[in-house]
Amino acid sequence: MKRKSLVMASRTMLVMLAIAAVAMLGIGVVVVLRGDPPVPSGWLRSAFGQVFAAFALAMAALLGVPSALGLWAMAGASSDDAVPALTRPARRILGGVAVATVVVAAVVIVWSLSVVAVVELALVGLVALGTLGLAGAISFSIHRWRAIGSAVALIVVSLGTAWMLRALLGIER
Repeated sequence: MKRKSLVMASRTMLVMLAIAAVAMLGIGVVVVLRGDPPVPSGWLRSAFGQVFAAFALAMAALLGVPSALGLWAMAGASSDDAVPALTRPARRILGGVAVATVVVAAVVIVWSLSVVAVVELALVGLVALGTLGLAGAISFSIHRWRAIGSAVALIVVSLGTAWMLRALLGIER
């Protein structure tokens, strides 16, 4: 593929991740604003609503921050004279980290579950959007510190994915 096609693919992944973050933010805000009216026997619904709102708002941040960093790093990457800011070995190693994270997540999710459900496939999709989008931002960014920020975000997303997979498998410290 040509450079501009890869830049567009990376941006598309990051924009899709940003859209998912906005959707989660919207859901969380609606739950917070709407709330359930208190009823004598409705404490479970009320608690679940508050927990769901907190979860939705946290997911919005977890999806939105890496996406915003990656999109910020991609500024100017599609120009004809754009030269990547990071060295080739660094870009390849971080790209390998991204691909390895997606492959490990897919294998662990398929291996650990008896039936692959839509939610698990969506999880692998979110991991792929985040890691591969950030890898593209790292590879094509013409801004050194923005690329480094995206690299840090990629490492954090990969470590968070590993922690989540460890919890999914029931591995304790």
